[in-house]
Amino acid sequence: MGNRSNRDQWSARERQMFIERLGWWRGMVNRGDLHDVFGISAAQASADIQSYITLNPNALIYNLRSKRYEAQPGMTCKLHKPRLDDAVRLFLGGDSPALVSLSPAQPGDGIDVFRPLTRQASANVERRLFLALDQRRRFKVKYWSVSRGTARKREIAPHALGHDGYRWHARAWCFENQDYRDFVLSRMETADWPGAEFVPPEPDQAWDTIERIVLRPHASLNKTQKKAIEYDYGMTRSRLEVPVRGAMKEYLLAHLRIPVLDENGNSRPSHLELVKSGR
Repeated sequence: MGNRSNRDQWSARERQMFIERLGWWRGMVNRGDLHDVFGISAAQASADIQSYITLNPNALIYNLRSKRYEAQPGMTCKLHKPRLDDAVRLFLGGDSPALVSLSPAQPGDGIDVFRPLTRQASANVERRLFLALDQRRRFKVKYWSVSRGTARKREIAPHALGHDGYRWHARAWCFENQDYRDFVLSRMETADWPGAEFVPPEPDQAWDTIERIVLRPHASLNKTQKKAIEYDYGMTRSRLEVPVRGAMKEYLLAHLRIPVLDENGNSRPSHLELVKSGR
């Protein structure tokens, strides 16, 4: 009985959140909207809308002429924090991976989402890597290195995973270099079954340390351009503080298109170049 009651409460909450999203993003709510998505009766849809109006009295007003509930300009949300992804996924047919749609959504002509190029290791490599990480074990991988220009066996002991927005890498103790390094999963061609347990001789200071980097508009921009950047990144007084792990700082800077320098102060070379662009 308790489980059924909890499910009913959860379902009612989901329907009310859907009502709130409809009101916020589309400006109107009909009983038919709830029927189409949740398959509930007209009476239940009316009850849900009235329940939401009780919760948020200044959000919706019934328009007798159009026979629908219309959202007010001063509406505030009580059940969720509005995000554009919600509107795109639910109402424009976009396919945002960050959301789970309440109704089937098909790609639409009014929205397009760029998907980063797939960079993924084989399932067997990923499995062995995860087992080694989870059980704190050492193992060997055949690793393609851009800097060395070779592929060879490397023995590592992973302790964490990092994602730069495009790909996964393992933060691991490298037995060859006797320190912590990043190993990109998609560059691992093969992996052995995890071996003995391993405790690194020292902590990973770069991973454990949280830095606070400060960003500002580039000095070469004029006043108007700087103001545009301030709005774009939500800066306060031309500054934006970002907490980041020391081991992830390089990836954040690259993501922001801030040149990443090597140990000699030189910009690191690009890995790709455009050969041709066209239809």
